[in-house]
Amino acid sequence: MSDKSKLTLFVFLSLLLQAGCVLGAEDAVTFPTYKEGEVSFPSDISLPPVFSSNGNYGLVASGDTLYHMELRHGRIHGKTPIAGEITAFETGSGSKIFAVYSNQLVSIEGFSVNKSVELVSEAEMITVCGNDPVVLSEDGSLSLFNSDLSLIGNHVPDSSKITCIQGFSDLVVLGYENGTVVSLAVPSFDIIASEKMNGSLIFLNKAGDDLLFSTEIWNEVAVCDPADLIIQVMFTFPEIPVYAASDSSLSCIYAVCPSTGIHVCMENGEIAWSTDEFGYSPLVSLSKDCETALVVWENKVALLLK
Repeated sequence: MSDKSKLTLFVFLSLLLQAGCVLGAEDAVTFPTYKEGEVSFPSDISLPPVFSSNGNYGLVASGDTLYHMELRHGRIHGKTPIAGEITAFETGSGSKIFAVYSNQLVSIEGFSVNKSVELVSEAEMITVCGNDPVVLSEDGSLSLFNSDLSLIGNHVPDSSKITCIQGFSDLVVLGYENGTVVSLAVPSFDIIASEKMNGSLIFLNKAGDDLLFSTEIWNEVAVCDPADLIIQVMFTFPEIPVYAASDSSLSCIYAVCPSTGIHVCMENGEIAWSTDEFGYSPLVSLSKDCETALVVWENKVALLLK
């Protein structure tokens, strides 16, 4: 190699190293932070986006419409109009999407509603166990349906107020205002685990086979096995997280702190990235493979990539 070629290579490698230091290239390939696109919707968004079961779309509910957002550049690929404002929605293990509005549960395939059933009262929350939706209604009852929306069974928990629910393949976890967390087998609704935490449950979320949650007096996100509810690890943040999401391997936790925005905590407990670009109370959804994040604030959704 000539002296000129060696000099050119040296300069190139030096510039590449400097760019990595300045732009945080190492962090950028660890978890998604690069804003690839941003979409505005007709009304403010109050529900976290959901990734489609095949991982091709981010699903965003705004008002009475479910938007299908492709995950390369953030473009809206399709829309599904619903007959009322969407209260909650979730995807199953198959191709169906389930949503609730008023006292109705609907299933969606492609971009169209293909079935609807009436619930006993107004729907508050929905989760999915395998491919079977579970709806929490205003009267405090849980209703389990098949994927074709035929009723499997109802269950009325104790009188304490349920603040959040999260489904897994064969169980559903309930978080109560009084700090109790309960795992119920489905379809029997038998109690398989119960633990009392300090403070009211703020959220429950799923990360692979693990359960994420926090309470109103913790500045941590706890991780446990939903089958026994024994806390395995806790990730610490600057203040009480109001929401959190992770990939399926728990390689990083995105937590939302209401005064400081989003913080990303790594497996070793290090806060590796923080931003208030999206305001202080955004919602974050992270793909199972940690390649993509969707961030909601006001009526906007940002697509973040590695």
